[in-house]
Amino acid sequence: MSIIETVFLSPNPDKQYHQIDQRLANRASFFGDGIFETMIFSNGKIRFAHAHEERLNIGLEKLKIYPKGLSSLKQLEGFLIKEYGKDCMLRIRWNVFRSGLGKYTPQQSATGEIIMIQAHSPGFSVKDQAYISTSIKISSSPWANCKTLNALPYVMANIERVEKHMDEVILLDDQNHISEAGAANIFWVKDGEFHTPSLNCNCIAGVGRKMIIETIKKAGKKLNIGEYNEESLLSAEQVFTSNVTGIAYIKKIKETDFDIKPISFIENIFY
Repeated sequence: MSIIETVFLSPNPDKQYHQIDQRLANRASFFGDGIFETMIFSNGKIRFAHAHEERLNIGLEKLKIYPKGLSSLKQLEGFLIKEYGKDCMLRIRWNVFRSGLGKYTPQQSATGEIIMIQAHSPGFSVKDQAYISTSIKISSSPWANCKTLNALPYVMANIERVEKHMDEVILLDDQNHISEAGAANIFWVKDGEFHTPSLNCNCIAGVGRKMIIETIKKAGKKLNIGEYNEESLLSAEQVFTSNVTGIAYIKKIKETDFDIKPISFIENIFY
């Protein structure tokens, strides 16, 4: 039998092969060639929508993907209100990827997109035990701050975390500076001053991180953004992680205990 065009197959549980929808075979699944936004829909709106669209467009520009025909978050909000109403809380994952297939060299630079909708419930507000990984580093690249579809470092870090029976993993960059947590940015407080790693430390440019930084500055608090080693983190009085879903306080790293009293003026931005 000769093959005239590309055929995509998938086996069922009995290992009988059947053809699948060609739309499921794309550069997102084959090459991780795209970016994504994780967003919260609450009170009839996508929380921090403008910041999500801004970050997504920066990521697309970095990856040289042309956003022609891409949905807007206003369109998505309208759909969510119509389908689910304003009173529900949803977690939305918006995958945006280069269209076409090709091999390592793309054939196109326009976009495809897939949106995943789930019910959302807040995560843990306190993580009892964290550790600093010495085996998995966040490497430097022109797109290190983007939420690309190649999330393998974070997948492997969280597998390691589970194997170590820990509640959180803290990752270093390739120069051994504190970078971020397993699925969140990281902040700490010492002597009344807030600290967080610079984007030069290869951490994701988190939307939650952006909002927290703005809130700390508006509150007139001292904020330091820079390159920090392990000792700087362990000398803190309070450590918390942040992503778009909210913040979580870390109770202990190694043998060091931290204050887990809520920081209300920061928590309020997520409600």
